[in-house]
Amino acid sequence: MNFNEQDIKTNIKGIRLLGIDFGLKRVGLAVSDELGITTTPLDTLDYSKQDFWERLISIINKQKAKACVVGVPFYEKETNSDITNALNSFIDLLRNKSGLNVYIFDESFTSRNAVETMLAIDKPKKKRSQKGEKDKIAAALILRNFLDYYLG
Repeated sequence: MNFNEQDIKTNIKGIRLLGIDFGLKRVGLAVSDELGITTTPLDTLDYSKQDFWERLISIINKQKAKACVVGVPFYEKETNSDITNALNSFIDLLRNKSGLNVYIFDESFTSRNAVETMLAIDKPKKKRSQKGEKDKIAAALILRNFLDYYLG
């Protein structure tokens, strides 16, 4: 489903959004407040686990998210790589299983920016190196960038 810019601005006002950094192994999650002021890294889910969708839908419900934002690397959008195909499949499944609007937003360089963010806030090296830490911070950055773009 395609949305124009005005539709998105209207649709996201006053709701909580779930930000998603998709990976073939891990999926990072973050949530916004209803006003779009804060984004908070939440969790990382193992995409290969059998209960992945059950856990993701549970988090959506627990967080009372009304829409999702999935990071897509726009610089690879025209290619049909394995990750691109898996990402497109993930977005379709997310729409079908959640029943929510799913928006895509450029995630280019968010993983690198997540590492820079962890360094800037003096996150201990042990914490920075934990699997999934970078993924949930990348999800928060994707969500923050989306909100800044559409809500200014």
